[in-house]
Amino acid sequence: MIITNLSIRHQLVFFLLIISTVMIFVFTYFNFINIIKLEKDNFMKKSVIQANLLADFSVSAVVFRDYEGARENLDKLKKDNNILRVIILDNKKEVFAQYNPFNLNEEVNLDQINKPRFYEENGFLNIGVLKLSVYLKHKDKKYGILYMEKATNTISQLLKAIFIKVIMFAFVLLLITYIISIILSNHILKPILSLAYTTERIAYTQNYKTRVKYNSENEIGILYNAFNTLVEDTQKLTDNLEYQVKYRTKELNKKTIELENSLNYLKQAQQQLIESEKMSALGNLVSGIAHEVNTPLGNAITSSSIIEKETEYLKNAYDNQTLTKSDMENRLDILNQSSFLLIKTLNYASELIKSFKQISVDQVTNDVRKIKIQEYIREVFLTNHNKLKLVPAEVIIEGEENKIKTSPGIIAQIFNNLIQNSITHAFENYKGNAQIKVLIKKENENLIIEYQDNGIGIKDDIKDHIYEPFVTTKRNFGGTGLGLNIVYNLVHQKLKGSIQMETLENKGTKFIFTLPIKNSFKEIK
Repeated sequence: MIITNLSIRHQLVFFLLIISTVMIFVFTYFNFINIIKLEKDNFMKKSVIQANLLADFSVSAVVFRDYEGARENLDKLKKDNNILRVIILDNKKEVFAQYNPFNLNEEVNLDQINKPRFYEENGFLNIGVLKLSVYLKHKDKKYGILYMEKATNTISQLLKAIFIKVIMFAFVLLLITYIISIILSNHILKPILSLAYTTERIAYTQNYKTRVKYNSENEIGILYNAFNTLVEDTQKLTDNLEYQVKYRTKELNKKTIELENSLNYLKQAQQQLIESEKMSALGNLVSGIAHEVNTPLGNAITSSSIIEKETEYLKNAYDNQTLTKSDMENRLDILNQSSFLLIKTLNYASELIKSFKQISVDQVTNDVRKIKIQEYIREVFLTNHNKLKLVPAEVIIEGEENKIKTSPGIIAQIFNNLIQNSITHAFENYKGNAQIKVLIKKENENLIIEYQDNGIGIKDDIKDHIYEPFVTTKRNFGGTGLGLNIVYNLVHQKLKGSIQMETLENKGTKFIFTLPIKNSFKEIK
């Protein structure tokens, strides 16, 4: 802000003036509002009294139909310059007599009798016109109505005069405030400004032998003493700085050599961990496939046992000539269902073993070949089905089927790490309907693969570091922090592609892979 660029003295004067202006304005505003209300109330009360007196004098004239007497009473109002018009009406609301020096012909409103109001209040300090109506009555008997309109020019003139005096008073008060603020700023800020100038000079000349004096024990005196102490300590530190620089430089060179050695060792350890991670993934794959194959094989054994049992029963019934048509049909139906289940489970086990065989070979060899990318990704999810069903997580794979030349092992390793991340991090203690969605599409010469889960997302404090090695929130629970680092390196170094990440806490995480189709896969080694 422009104000902050000003000196402390000017800022102090500025803020004192602002505070004073606000206080004067608030005080003046509410005081002036009260004056206006008070003047309006007094004017209205006097007008009501005047109207009631005039009504009392006019009752007898209306009762006895004394038009001349009514006009004489109204003519006495000529001395009051504020009265615009007065109308006396009988009970039939017909005009009995009136005083109308300005020939006003506006329609009279008699709906609010004994309720005086100001009308046409527009313009600065223009109160408007007071309109009031009172009954002409004697001993609670009504003989008509007296209607009166009065101008408020005298009030407006009075208020304008008061307003001018208030403005002059406020101006004088602000001038006094400005003079006082200048005096206070010079008295209070002078030693502080002097200290600031001295500090600037020391910073420019590097002369730390300079000292400042202030003959007082107040807060400014304490500040001066602290400044002298600080300069003295700085001088000692400066004298010792050259030695410290030489010593630190020597130590830094030594640490640099040690760091280079550690970095080389770290690269070797990282490569070993990556290979270990790959073999661990293969081990998990073997375990998962073994568990998955166990279920269809168990079903196959059960179905074969049923077929054997039913066949034995039919043979014995045929030999004993006790086989009926209905019994034959029931047994054949059971055999048909069992054989169908047997064939289905064996085919499923065969597909699992086929997927396992291909993916396990791919992860070890990293050979390049043509694959149907969508079908291959389905096989990767199939090999992870045992882990996914523990969440449980629904898997949706959508998009065009594209046949591309690539290293299936790298694709499998990328998706195995993503799936493991979703299970371990995204869906830990997850209460909702877990879902993993993969979208495959082709844009120009690139293949776009989107992997998205609806888990807990990645926290803000680590989302900028997720591709760095050994960054994990599960370090004490078996996490290595290499999963996404491996994914990043495989995508950029092996597939010559790029990766983007979008995440929101408690909303999920999406990874978007952009892989060039023609210029990258052929380069994989």
